[in-house]
Amino acid sequence: MKSNRIKSYFFYCGLEREEYDLIKSKVWTRNTHILSVTSILAAVMGLGFFVFNTLTHSSVLFPYLFLFIGSSVVFILNRITLDRKMNDIFRIILCYSQMILVCVYAGILSTQPTNYAIPATSIIVFIAILPLSIDDRPARMYSVMILESGLYLVSSYFFKSREIFSLDVMNTATFCVVGMILYSVICSRNIREIYQGMRVESIQQSVITSLATVVEERDENTGGHITRTEDYVKNLILQMKKQEKYTNLTDEYYKNVVLAAPMHDIGKIKIPDAILNKPGRLTGEEYEVMKKHAEYGTEIIKKTMQDVEKEEYFNIACNIAKYHHERFDGTGYPSGLKGEEIPVEARIMALADVYDALVSERVYKRAFSKEEARKIIEEGVGTQFDPDLASLFLSTIG
Repeated sequence: MKSNRIKSYFFYCGLEREEYDLIKSKVWTRNTHILSVTSILAAVMGLGFFVFNTLTHSSVLFPYLFLFIGSSVVFILNRITLDRKMNDIFRIILCYSQMILVCVYAGILSTQPTNYAIPATSIIVFIAILPLSIDDRPARMYSVMILESGLYLVSSYFFKSREIFSLDVMNTATFCVVGMILYSVICSRNIREIYQGMRVESIQQSVITSLATVVEERDENTGGHITRTEDYVKNLILQMKKQEKYTNLTDEYYKNVVLAAPMHDIGKIKIPDAILNKPGRLTGEEYEVMKKHAEYGTEIIKKTMQDVEKEEYFNIACNIAKYHHERFDGTGYPSGLKGEEIPVEARIMALADVYDALVSERVYKRAFSKEEARKIIEEGVGTQFDPDLASLFLSTIG
């Protein structure tokens, strides 16, 4: 049992393998953002010292130029791949490339005769900032930390006096141990926070979905509507991902749209049963009451999800609930938004919602065939629906 706990700590920061796998993508997102900050700071430092030494006619230029160029390359590669699915091996290589750059820079600088009187300064600083670095696996981080410290001491042994080398050994060992302890505390805490945050979000999502299910069960007209519209949204998103027009939308955005889709009619929980389940056409007054479910939905989401850390998810859920009845020509409700003023997620939801309403039987109407529903969607292109999204949606329904 004890050996399992030790293995869990060194490989997954105290989590079980299954728990770690759940948050792996979140961890790498966090790590790549940290890498961006680390690499740009290193590049700025390298450039700053290079310029300063050039102006003061110092002979020490190469280490700073090396750090600036190397860190800039890492930063650019990291930004290019930030929102793309990359193999973990590539991520690891990119992360450790930056660490190795700093370590090599420290090693080169420390071998300059002018720096002999400052034992292990660069490597000490490097090891001291490791707790704030990029990797999430203690075993891997400790191995690299020890290897880099060893390489530094090898260079120190050949370039420095025995007295200074002895001091380097003592300082490097001390700060390596301190770095490991700090890294253990900070990394484990960060991983735990990510995991606990994910659990909270999962619970909140379950509560909201359950609430949406309660609404559906109250509404005798819409059995299975949540599941079907979610499937339509997923199918439309698959098509959107293939289009150049929507390359600015990330996988995280699409994931949030799918998660938020079941909440589009959550505001109906505040609509009286007499109106919600009326077996016939609503009067003008009743329809005005029914239309309020869009704004009610936004209010409910704000009250139940205001503490959600994922701001994008929260905003998407609000937009879907409030604006999925807006029309592309500006004649919808509740705000009369027009064209691209309507959030993309609401335009997506509008298509899924209307299509399912058309092909489903209700107490006040028969179910339309797919061909009839398709024709109605086509007639609404440019007036009720976004033309581009409608075309993609129609391609998903055959």
